Amino acid sequence: MLIMKADTADAVKVFKKAASSHSPVIFPTDTIYGIGAEFFDVFANEKISKIKGREANKPFPVLISDFKQMDDLKIILTNKTKRILDKLWPGPFTFILETDLEGYSYAVNNGKIAVRLPDKKWLRDAISMMHTPFTATSANLSGEVYNGEFRNIFEIFKNDIDYFLYEEPSSQGNTPSTIVDVSGEEINILRNPLAINIKDLQ
Repeated sequence: MLIMKADTADAVKVFKKAASSHSPVIFPTDTIYGIGAEFFDVFANEKISKIKGREANKPFPVLISDFKQMDDLKIILTNKTKRILDKLWPGPFTFILETDLEGYSYAVNNGKIAVRLPDKKWLRDAISMMHTPFTATSANLSGEVYNGEFRNIFEIFKNDIDYFLYEEPSSQGNTPSTIVDVSGEEINILRNPLAINIKDLQ
């Protein structure tokens, strides 16, 4: 087991060790703690689904380090969508976007993928240094209430996950991201913990 305090250097160490054994990692984001793995590591992501007991029709969100990593995910961007992303990223907004990527059913569903550019520089830098997007689903068992205390998360997952990054409570958010579907003509807010008005997205 490897537990380290979250910063860019230690995150890269933990991500690399986990990747070498196709294992998931629990790590803080700018919203809540997530369980994730390298996007294209099918085996590690299937482990996450099994550990969480997550339904197959609930794809994982994906974290990117910059706009260029959307190319890896074969995301289709309109000028309208790009304006929205430019305005709100990095930040606590997960966008449902169109993709030409096939397979990877743990994150891609009916030609759509949920993507976020997090507002933690150390995390963006670590993902950039790993040269791949990362999946990141909430660090709780499927159907259970999320508890953002690291000690609680560790107790739940310590028998199934070997790699952890943690932050001091004052550094860690406890509000999930706002989810906005911009894959079609209409903008739809699917989860809105910050009570955002659709007009503020445009």
